[in-house]
Formats: sequence, C-alpha cells, structure tokens
Amino acid sequence: MKDKQKFYLEKNSYFFGKITKNIYRVLTPGVEKMLDFKGKVPIVSFQNVDITYGSGNRKNKVIHDISFNIFEGEVLSFVGESGSGKSTTGSAIAGLIPRSFGKIHINGFDLPKKINKIRSKILSKLVSNVQMIFQDPLSSLNPYKNIFAVITEGLINLEQRKKGAIKNLFSQHYYQNTFENLTSILKKQKIAPQIIQQINYNFYKNTSNIQVNDLFNKLINYLEKLSFIDSKIIDFIKKKSIFLQHFLEKPTKEITYKYVIDMLASVGLDSSVLSRFPLEFSGGQQQRIGICRALLLRPKILVADEPISALDVSIQAQIINIFKDLKEKYNLTIFFISHDLRMVEYISDRIAVIYRGRILEIGPTEEITKNFLHPYTKSLIESIPTIESKGESLAGFLYEPKIHEYTEKNQPEWIDLGNNHYILATFSEVKRWKSGDYNYEKN
Repeated sequence: MKDKQKFYLEKNSYFFGKITKNIYRVLTPGVEKMLDFKGKVPIVSFQNVDITYGSGNRKNKVIHDISFNIFEGEVLSFVGESGSGKSTTGSAIAGLIPRSFGKIHINGFDLPKKINKIRSKILSKLVSNVQMIFQDPLSSLNPYKNIFAVITEGLINLEQRKKGAIKNLFSQHYYQNTFENLTSILKKQKIAPQIIQQINYNFYKNTSNIQVNDLFNKLINYLEKLSFIDSKIIDFIKKKSIFLQHFLEKPTKEITYKYVIDMLASVGLDSSVLSRFPLEFSGGQQQRIGICRALLLRPKILVADEPISALDVSIQAQIINIFKDLKEKYNLTIFFISHDLRMVEYISDRIAVIYRGRILEIGPTEEITKNFLHPYTKSLIESIPTIESKGESLAGFLYEPKIHEYTEKNQPEWIDLGNNHYILATFSEVKRWKSGDYNYEKN
C-alpha cells in the first residue's frame, strides 16, 4: 500500500494582500526522509523551489521543485555539467536572483521570493550570513580600485549601516585566534582530549550570542578552577583580553587595517598587496583576494561558484587546500559548485548531482564517488580521464534522459540506498542499476 500523498502549501498574496491564493504541490515520495538528518539542524533549507527566467512566452524554468538542506559546518557540493542549475542555485542562496515557487530558509529567516522585497533588515542578515565567491575572480574585483579598497568595501558598507560592526567582527576574529592558540598549547601539554573538547564546546562552538569580553572573562574563570592548568596559560589569556580592550579604543581605520592584514595571512597573502590593483595579480592570487574579501564579513555560509575552474591545474589544489583550512578554522559552511566530481571529492562532506535543474542523487562523498547508482552520476564519473584508461573513449558512459520513460503513474521518488545516500528513481530502475544493467537499447 502506497503512502498517503503529502503536499507543500504556498500562500500567494495579490493586490496588497487583499487576495490570497493557496497553491498546493504534491511532495515527491521519500523527500522528507531524504531531508532529515538525525540530530542536525539545517542552516540553509530549500523546499520545493522553482526558479524561472524570463516571462510570458519566453519563460524558462531552470530549477524544478528542488529540495535540500545544508547543515552547519559541512561542505555540500553541487556537481553537474554546464546548464544544470548549479550556479543558479548558489545565486538564489545569496539572494541574487528571485524564485518563482517554494521556500528558502537561511539561518533563522526566510528569503523573500522577489529580490525587490529584500529590505534593509533582511539585507543585513543576508550579508552577515552569506557571502559568494565567483568563478572568474577578476570580474568580481573592481580594476580601478586598489586591493585595500576592494576587500574593505563590504566592511565599510556594513559599518555605515551598523556602527561598531568592524570592531565586533575584529573582536570575534581575535578571540578565535586566541582560542586556537590556547587549544594548541593544551594539546602540547597533553591535557586530556575530553577536557579540550569540553572547553571547545563551551567557549568556542556554542558562543554565537555571547559578547567577546564576556567570553574572555568566562574562559579565564573556568581555567582558574582547573587545578591542572598552568598559571602561565591563564596569564596568556588575560594578556590577550587586556590587549583587545585597549586595541578597540583605537580608530576604526586602524582596527580595519589590522583585521585585513590578519585575514590576508589566512589565504597566504601579506600587506604588500594592498596598494596594488587586481590586474597586477595572477588568477590564483585574485581568487585568494576574493576569498579574503568574503571572509572579512565572517559569513555563516560561503557560496563558492566554480572557484577553481578558471585556474591552472597547479593552482587548483592550492585553492582547494585553502578552503579546507578555512572550513576547519572558521567552522564555515560551504556550498561548493563544480563540474569536476573528482576535485570536489577532496573537500566535500556530501555531494549532490544535479541535471537540468533537478537533483538526481545525493549523499556522503564516499557514497557518491564509490557507490554511485544513477546513470547520470555514472556518466560524470566515467568521463574523468584516468591513468588506467587504455585507448578508451574519454566520454565513457553517455547518459540519455529519455531512457527513464516516466509516465503519470510511473514517477520517480527518493529511494534510500543506505548511509544517507538517496537517489531519485523508480524501484524497478534501482533494481536494474544495482544489477549493473545500464543498457537501454531497444530490441
């Protein structure tokens, strides 16, 4: 017996809210289970989202009923060929394009369907939560401004909207660096891992709503109660706290400069770049500058839109390693967009395979790369050249969407393959693919 149909309800208002129209859409069977990760709360949630370009006869729906979650601290990669909807999805997260249907929820607030509905209050939330890194680094950097002006533009705009924002961001950054130093010292002194983990949870991971000065005081009080903690460590934290209090009394320009220098160091650059202009740098350096600019605003979510595709292969690995380091250091949540499934394997916690605006397969990285099942995922994997390839076609297996022969009564659903690995297909297709039968030539 099939499960009872469930629906997504969207209420649309017209004529200044005087008329309300309810629109119901049938949920794809299995989608709720696919979205549910036990014990995890999504920081980004897409629910039945459509994105349409154009209007009237030129209307073109590029994202079709897409639903997925991104969880805090993870790297979710969207992989697919050109025109699959990867970048469109990333732009929707960043609030750069409108959607025609569905709901996008980001870290406690709903994103309006239309861009012109993004008011000042929501814009501030969006800027502080989401930043985007673009495929072509040069096109996103103003060639007529020096690097200092380019990367601090967002900071200055934020300061104008919210006085004291730069001091607050620097305080968080400074505390984070201090805490990293503390953790390193505790490990060298062979303090029990569970103690370090407890300190990490109480005074770093779970501290988003606590002022930095209060954090320093609470951390010092906690360490003083632990008899096995060396007094030199406590003195170190006290000195750091006092330095921050005095430094925050300095002019905002001086604090901004110090903050920028520190953040440049995290992407492998130094102060010598600040007076130069974007065209003076290589593609890899330009991308590092773009990453630095995004990180200065300390976003919760980083949208990386094919950040390595325009770079030399020798530079791609360096940028990937920067992303990995930054994820660990800042507990970043990253939405990573790429057409290269093998490259994202090194950075992703989960991978979603998207084709023509629909997610076809999603799961942990190892499941997607080692235990893939959908024929489109198979085509992506087999199109990657390997050393073992001996005169075989580089194309490998070719995916043809017409093979599915879906009808009104025979529609795909989200099927659980185990280990949080899901595929959009029918049960008969899954059975066939599991047997290794991908041959759809008709007799």
